[in-house]
Amino acid sequence: MCETCQNAEHNKNVTRKARAVRVESPWEVLGLDIHGPFPETSQSNTHVLLVTDYFTKWVEAAPLQKKDPFSVAKALATVFYRFGASKNIYTSQSWDFCEEVSRHLCERWNISQLLTPADPTDPTGPGDCSAEVLRSSICSVVNEKPSEWDAHLDPVLFEFRTSVNSATKYSPFFLMFNRYVCLSSEVTARPRGALQELCLCLQSNTRICALQVDFVKDSKEQGAASGKADSLPPFTATVQEQQN
Repeated sequence: MCETCQNAEHNKNVTRKARAVRVESPWEVLGLDIHGPFPETSQSNTHVLLVTDYFTKWVEAAPLQKKDPFSVAKALATVFYRFGASKNIYTSQSWDFCEEVSRHLCERWNISQLLTPADPTDPTGPGDCSAEVLRSSICSVVNEKPSEWDAHLDPVLFEFRTSVNSATKYSPFFLMFNRYVCLSSEVTARPRGALQELCLCLQSNTRICALQVDFVKDSKEQGAASGKADSLPPFTATVQEQQN
């Protein structure tokens, strides 16, 4: 049994007193919830795993085919490979469930991660009103697209992540990445304009290079005839005309 599993076994037998969870940085403490069952999709998914960062309120969601420890551990491993592990994860699941998830993470993915059953009296958890809004949005997608709701979670998550949270006064995106999100509507015109400028610049440089070749050729011919090349002013004027 790995160290994480041993700690989980020890903590399971210790009487826990209700105490506030202190959170000081992003991805330090997470909350884990499993919602469903929902109508089975074409990918055989029936549940949704939600992982919420207590500090930033950032949410990760993963559709699940089964509500079992292995499926949860597999989804968590994907999240951890993207953002790293946290100090602790609080969940509404039982101690036995938490221990099984930790064991799968340790044995199959070599990830040491402690999961703890959440105290229902804990006031610092991620379960604020915005979490209810997210759950309602997911349920709306399920009702609208019962056979493919799992393919439409990203737009729901994006809307939640980029909206200002009532508790933090910032969007989860800003607190997570320390920058404001750039929406697609704000960047559509800029790359096209930049590309057009680049094309015009390349076309102008091509014309200038062609003029330089002609100038060198004319200079050699004139130099052979008169011993000097005095056509620089006309060339300079032509280049300026092309640039204007």
